[in-house]
Amino acid sequence: MKIEQSRKAARVSDREMREWLSGGLKRPESRLALFDQFGEPIDRALVRKAISSGYAEPWFANPMRPEWMVCRLTARGRAALARHDATI
Repeated sequence: MKIEQSRKAARVSDREMREWLSGGLKRPESRLALFDQFGEPIDRALVRKAISSGYAEPWFANPMRPEWMVCRLTARGRAALARHDATI
């Protein structure tokens, strides 16, 4: 199971990460989206990679949907987005 998770995490592109994190710049309290522009849930591998990289942090548990991890952008995530040539 761990091998499958690591393979999936490796497939998260920098572009996907930047797009998701940049949403936190526009929302109150730097909250990150739970769903993409098509209404699909954000990939859990992307969320886990952002948290492990320090770009996002878990914010609170959603009592209605405990499987949804509500996150917000961190200062490190803001700094990474501010660097134009940064690889996230």
